[in-house]
Amino acid sequence: MPSLRNILVCLMATSTTVYAERLKVVWSSGDFSTISGPAGGNTNGHFKGFAIINQAGEAVYDQAYPDNHSPCYNTGDGREFTIEGDCWATPRKFKCKSDFGGHPDTCEVKDGDGNSLGSAKGQTDTTFIGIAIGQDSSCVVEFDSDSDGCPVDDGNGPLHVTSG
Repeated sequence: MPSLRNILVCLMATSTTVYAERLKVVWSSGDFSTISGPAGGNTNGHFKGFAIINQAGEAVYDQAYPDNHSPCYNTGDGREFTIEGDCWATPRKFKCKSDFGGHPDTCEVKDGDGNSLGSAKGQTDTTFIGIAIGQDSSCVVEFDSDSDGCPVDDGNGPLHVTSG
């Protein structure tokens, strides 16, 4: 028969079990450009984005320019930055290398020790519409947090960039 001590230890172990939440990290970029007609007025635009999204589809981090820098670089080995906060006990590193046009080519999430938690290859879609062109690109990595629920970003942010 198990002792009372063993039963209590087992109960404490099961009550402190933390289930990881599956998160999705998205690096995105896009461009469009039109050629003007006889009246003139070429139009073009560009966007960048970086977001960490929970299983419910809510953003737990959403900044186009984390720490006031592009989330993805085409120079060197790309951009790697560290995010800390309420979703994990140790920092996570986010890395993205873009092509010459700034579209995410490769992306990766690492733990605080530099071990890969997941990586992916970027996807770019090009659309020609008459005299206009549009490109949408993204690179997505899924990984597990070490908490059972990351707070939703309310503008104050449960997560923050600490380096990179």
